[in-house]
Amino acid sequence: MTNGIDFYIANTSKEAAISEKHVKFDEDLYHYLLTREGYPAKRYSLLINLDQYNDRFFSPNEISELILICERLLNEYSLKTKKRWKTDNFTWRINILAENLKTLCLFALEENKKVFAAGD
Repeated sequence: MTNGIDFYIANTSKEAAISEKHVKFDEDLYHYLLTREGYPAKRYSLLINLDQYNDRFFSPNEISELILICERLLNEYSLKTKKRWKTDNFTWRINILAENLKTLCLFALEENKKVFAAGD
């Protein structure tokens, strides 16, 4: 299992612990984006400047910002093909992360819940 940050739809840490819906932002991908953006990252800062070793709840406004970050990542790292073997590994993984995190955030807003980020 890789370290990183797990995102859950939850209003409490106990609720996150039993949640089946989550998105993993693995450590390799985190470091790849951090290296590309620099620290502290100006673009995508709400996502990239997260502490991998602490937990955090996102407010509805921050969840909306995470959705925008996901959309920007999808635009910047757009896939030219749906054939994984023809795509750079990190580009493919960024797309998976951005699509899944965006969906999780939209569900959280729809359910009037927070997004909980749990560091490893």
